[in-house]
Amino acid sequence: MFSPLHDQIDEAMREMRAKQEELAGAFDKLREVTATATSKDRAIQATVDSQGKLTELALTGKRWRDMAPKELGAKIVEVVTEAQDQAAAATGAAMAGFLPDGLDLDRLRESGPDLEAMFDDALKDEGTWRR
Repeated sequence: MFSPLHDQIDEAMREMRAKQEELAGAFDKLREVTATATSKDRAIQATVDSQGKLTELALTGKRWRDMAPKELGAKIVEVVTEAQDQAAAATGAAMAGFLPDGLDLDRLRESGPDLEAMFDDALKDEGTWRR
């Protein structure tokens, strides 16, 4: 006969395995994420992967040949940035169910974790951990 503690451990292990499978599926989806953006004049198209890395850049037609180098560079940066923003939104949506409540993924991407705020929150919650 198993004890209630053993049953609780078994249940926790089942939940953990289910969460691992769910997370593995989400990571599989992340690996497949790509995003493509096109300039308004359709002269430039950029594709990025789930990490925002440029995987393809296409310059179509002849209009781009008449652009000054600075203008062409600015348009390329604009289109790549748009594709990166789309990829970030797609990866954020795929991972949303796995993030702790209140975690702002966009803010985290921009500035990294706010360790000071994390420690402040942990200290505020200290009382809930003590018995």
